[in-house]
Formats: sequence, structure tokens, C-alpha cells
Amino acid sequence: MIKRLKNLFMDTPGGKSRSQEHGIELAVAALMVEVMMMDGRLDDAEQSVISTQLQRRFKLPAEEIEALISQATDVTEKAHDLFQFTSRIIKGYPINERTDIVRELWRVAMADGHVDVYEEQLIRRIAELIGVHHQHFISAKIQARQES
Repeated sequence: MIKRLKNLFMDTPGGKSRSQEHGIELAVAALMVEVMMMDGRLDDAEQSVISTQLQRRFKLPAEEIEALISQATDVTEKAHDLFQFTSRIIKGYPINERTDIVRELWRVAMADGHVDVYEEQLIRRIAELIGVHHQHFISAKIQARQES
């Protein structure tokens, strides 16, 4: 389990380390952590939603999810921008999956019962960066609200 997660961050054949060319799991987790931390609070409900969403998406055991969230937290603290995460998502997912990620980000923001304006602004920016059109951005928000 932990070995698999460590392999996510090892050097790739192209010479770039995985910390530079983030794996898809880390990229998605990092965006979720960014949304969670955007309102300045580390909320247990949001952390729980992140764990649930990552488990559903990647089918990882709980220990690996915890390690992934921890790694994502470290990486986001050092990140200068979102491009390193969003570019990996664009490469790794077709548009329908990217829309699903936006919906998952909305679920994280809504988990504490209040969507902060900064959380909404960040999700809007991420949606634009990963090529999700405004119509799908709004649809993802409505779906997340109905599911919560």
C-alpha cells in the first residue's frame, strides 16, 4: 500500500521527478486541499469529504488516502500556482471527468455548510484552467448541492 504511494512520487523515465510532474492522484488531491484551505480553516467535514472523494475516484485504501492528503497538503504549501496540478488533470482526463472533478471540488467546499466566496472563486478558476465551460461549472455546482 504505502509502497504504491511512494512509487507515485519516484522519478519518472523522462527525468522529471513526480514531485515536479505530479501524478494524477496527487494533482486531484492538491486541488481539493486548496479548496479546503481557501477559507482559512481546516474543517473536519471537508477533510472527510476529500477522503471519501479520493477513495471513490482512485480506489485506494484509507492509509494511502491519508498519506496522499498529507502529501497534497505539503505540495500545495510550496506551490506557486495551480498550473502544475491543472495541467496534469488536462493530460489525464477527458472533459467529462474534469467536470466530475469540479463537482467533487464543490462537494468539498459545501461540506462545512457554507461556501466561502474565495472557495467559489478558486473553483471557478480551476474549472477555467481545466477547460470546463461555465455551463458545466454551474451544472456541477447544482449537482453537488443536490447530492449534499
